[in-house]
Amino acid sequence: MSQQVPDNQTATDWLDRRHVHVLVLGLAVAIGYVWGIGTLPLFDLDEGAFTGATWAMFERGDFLVPYLNDEPRFAKPVLIYWLQAPSVAVFGFHEWAFRLPSVLASTLWVAMIYLFADRYLNPRAAFFATLIPATAMMTTVVGKAAISDAVLLLFLTGAVFATFNHWVSGERRWIRWAYLAMALGFLTKGPVAVVIPAATSFLFYLMTGKGRAWWRAVLDWQGLLLFVVVAVPWYVLVWLEYGQLFIDEFFLKNNLGRFDEPMEGHSGGYWYYPVVTFVALLPFTGAVLTSLRHFRSDWVNPLQAPGSLPLALRRFGWIWFLVTLLLFTFSGTKLPHYLGYGLVGLMLVMGSHLPQVRSRALHLLPVAAFLLFVLALPTLVNLYHDQIKPSYVQDMLAERDRYFGAAWYVVAGLSLLLVLLPLASRRWPLPNVLVPAALSFAIVVNALVLHAVGQMQQGPIREAGLMARDLSGDLVMRGMNTPSFGVYAQRVVERRDPRAGDLLLTRNKHASGIPGEILYARGGVVLVRVGEDDPAAGPAD
Repeated sequence: MSQQVPDNQTATDWLDRRHVHVLVLGLAVAIGYVWGIGTLPLFDLDEGAFTGATWAMFERGDFLVPYLNDEPRFAKPVLIYWLQAPSVAVFGFHEWAFRLPSVLASTLWVAMIYLFADRYLNPRAAFFATLIPATAMMTTVVGKAAISDAVLLLFLTGAVFATFNHWVSGERRWIRWAYLAMALGFLTKGPVAVVIPAATSFLFYLMTGKGRAWWRAVLDWQGLLLFVVVAVPWYVLVWLEYGQLFIDEFFLKNNLGRFDEPMEGHSGGYWYYPVVTFVALLPFTGAVLTSLRHFRSDWVNPLQAPGSLPLALRRFGWIWFLVTLLLFTFSGTKLPHYLGYGLVGLMLVMGSHLPQVRSRALHLLPVAAFLLFVLALPTLVNLYHDQIKPSYVQDMLAERDRYFGAAWYVVAGLSLLLVLLPLASRRWPLPNVLVPAALSFAIVVNALVLHAVGQMQQGPIREAGLMARDLSGDLVMRGMNTPSFGVYAQRVVERRDPRAGDLLLTRNKHASGIPGEILYARGGVVLVRVGEDDPAAGPAD
């Protein structure tokens, strides 16, 4: 009879070997961040807008000010476009070339988390603290997107890590690293790259009796000079060219405005980000609950005891996460990935506690529930297809059988079985089981679900754009907002009522009454060569 191994086993095994950590984490990054970057169509609205602005830099010959469809795009600073530009200049205007800077940033981010955690935690805890961001739902989906968030997260995390290293060692070099990282983050997304590291470090230094050390670090003249030299020149140059328009659009509208009131319908109640936390951190939702159980002990135990650095790191991680949670909970505009700016703090706490996990049901049932939902999704869509709103989503799902095939059931079913077997048997220690469960979860999310959603939602946009690239006539869009269409067409797209001779991209429901020839129709997307008669006008949305 084989002997069962208890879940709280502490004996050294493969989870304590660093070369195994590198292999597993490398595989996780390949699955979560690299897989599919060249086959997934660009997602609208964000990926289409960022890549459209990068294409416009080449079209206009202007690499200082981002433009989108002949209008300045002051929603985000310039660094992400500067990173995408050399990639597409070398490799061409392809999805994977646009996404390459994000993938590289995410890979460095994962490596940085491991090296930092390994500095202050035991090897197994450091491994789990890194496996979470390498496989979690939100970090893998957002981390490979051709938007600014992966690059921002690299610099923001680096800045916060540097402040903790300075707290531990007192070495002033960490102050300059923090200032450099915040400067690059400020060039990537703006004030948030300064606010979160500053607020997190201030509260932690204050609570640990080092408030004066924090102020001395803030006033470090070399760090301040480094920030000004790196971050400020682009802002000054754009302000000199555009004046108050830049101030109004970037600082007042896209930063303060987003905090004051919901923008583009992105709102939510006080419950929004707590719910996002549990969903975003799948397949490690159970570890969130385990960390909450240890919350009190992480705060009441003294930091002065020998070997208290892991405790200090957990307390630091809690502050980082809670600062971000509260900041965006009280923000008018709410988007799930905003919480990602503080999730690393919670991930460090989770990784610290994960080697001691005991409850199989707590840690495996949430993953099993998600995989069961994915397995049942084709059936649910078939049952409720006629009730799905809006109508264009029904059109988008019309070709669902192309993606809900045998591979869907095989991959989702095997992944579910891999999670259910350890629930029925205690043969394998639970920490060991979490590794294959996390990897299989990442495959289901990134190679199965994301692929199906991308092809059904964005595949028709890509095909219509590639067709329009070789056709004459102005490109016009009405009734939809998909800037990736212009990226694929490599042309400017106007938002106005169409005229005779235009190439109009619209939804099925907006195409009725418009005279002309339908050149392309799929998934609710229609490309029309507008005829001579006046089309039925309507407001663009």
